[in-house]
Amino acid sequence: MTNTSKNKKLYTKIWKVKKIKSHKFWSTWTEFRKIIPRQKSNLLDIGCGIRPRIPVKNSYFVDLSESALNILEKYGGHCYCGDAKNLPYKSGFFDFINASEVLEHIKQDELVIREIKRVLKPNGYFSFSVPMNMKYWSKFDDIVNHMRRYSPEELYNKINNNGLKIQSYCMNEPTKSKVYKNIASVVLKKFPKLAVFIEEYITLPISERIQKINDRKWLCDKFIENLTNASGVIIICQKI
Repeated sequence: MTNTSKNKKLYTKIWKVKKIKSHKFWSTWTEFRKIIPRQKSNLLDIGCGIRPRIPVKNSYFVDLSESALNILEKYGGHCYCGDAKNLPYKSGFFDFINASEVLEHIKQDELVIREIKRVLKPNGYFSFSVPMNMKYWSKFDDIVNHMRRYSPEELYNKINNNGLKIQSYCMNEPTKSKVYKNIASVVLKKFPKLAVFIEEYITLPISERIQKINDRKWLCDKFIENLTNASGVIIICQKI
């Protein structure tokens, strides 16, 4: 079974719920709305499941999970079921694209980055988050079908070598405890609905509340140096 098939099977199973989280729930929205044009904009969220980081109505969504896309469509989203290596949109169509926790699942991640660049307008923005540093690899990474955790140098080069420039970034620090992650992996594997419930109603609200209280810090320089020991990062790039 290919990794795409594995991801489709896993997330179609996980996203069988009837409620989505508003884009305003996420602390990143404060930053996103600064760079999204105020006039009519074309927005795309890739692989968001039931957790869109952009307003759903009239926005575009690409995902492997039909169950998630069915829900997004009910809220007014334009949805496409497929992977991000071949996006069904014309070149230079989008003002802003988001892909949270997506690239690490894809073997040919640079194909996705190039495809995202293709469909972005000149000077358009691409935001994404990924897990960092293989020293934090755990059973949880295996369970959710991660292909990799990025090193700072690898990530920096993949961005710059594919026509994008880092505008800002911030630490996205999920727990580094392998004990916690190993327990989470067991719960996710044996009780996926329970795992999603715990994350939806306990861990995510607590995490996002802390981020908002602490006023998430966005940085512009020392990318490689600052991410040496990070377990995750959120990046905003611009097409050049």
